[in-house]
Amino acid sequence: MRRIIPLLVVMLPLAAHAMETVYQDQVDPPAEGGSGQAEAALDGRSGNSSDHEFTAGGRVDYRAHTTTMSITGDYTRLNANGIKAVDTGWADAHYIDEFQHGLAAEAYMDYLQDDMRQLANRTQVGAGARFTLDYEHQERALYLSVDGLHEWQSQANVSNDYWRANTAINYMRQISPQAHILASLQYQPRLSQWSNYLINDVLELGVDITSSLSLQLGLRHEYDNIVPTGMGIKHNDTVYETALRLRY
Repeated sequence: MRRIIPLLVVMLPLAAHAMETVYQDQVDPPAEGGSGQAEAALDGRSGNSSDHEFTAGGRVDYRAHTTTMSITGDYTRLNANGIKAVDTGWADAHYIDEFQHGLAAEAYMDYLQDDMRQLANRTQVGAGARFTLDYEHQERALYLSVDGLHEWQSQANVSNDYWRANTAINYMRQISPQAHILASLQYQPRLSQWSNYLINDVLELGVDITSSLSLQLGLRHEYDNIVPTGMGIKHNDTVYETALRLRY
């Protein structure tokens, strides 16, 4: 039972979004067939904005034998002084197949639009491998993903495209029958310029209210070491999230 919704994700977007990410937050995989989640979150942040925001998101999963497919997305509306200031939208499609015990192949496409960073769009398409480093049924799971991706980006009216390496480590642990934690770290250097990189780290606590409803508390930090100059865009963003997640 090591088949699990992809831990890696192409990316944790460089914008605040609900804790509804492509990271699977449960130690064990969902049952075969279709399943999904819906989530609503209130977020506070520091970095490119200190305002509060509301985010709605969801995901749909389908698993059959060794193959898992998922579609995930969310939408953020940020208000400043009662006036809508910016929008952020994100979507990800992910495919994974564990063709060998403890080793899986994965492919994905990810799209992000982030007004807060003047990011008109960022699209990433990639593929790679996921390794199971540790797994204990209903207790813990540790995964490492390594892949390559191509990125198309339009930010501050400047368009670029380039290749990146992508390395992610994801740890999930059931700390009690009702509570679990998720910790993840991701590093994405540009292949032609290793000093250009993205770092994302997440720490999340989930507490089950019922069998299908849970409360999620999370801290997310994002760092982009190369941003447009003279535009007021900061390198760091930190997001503090409180969310309700409904599984179906």
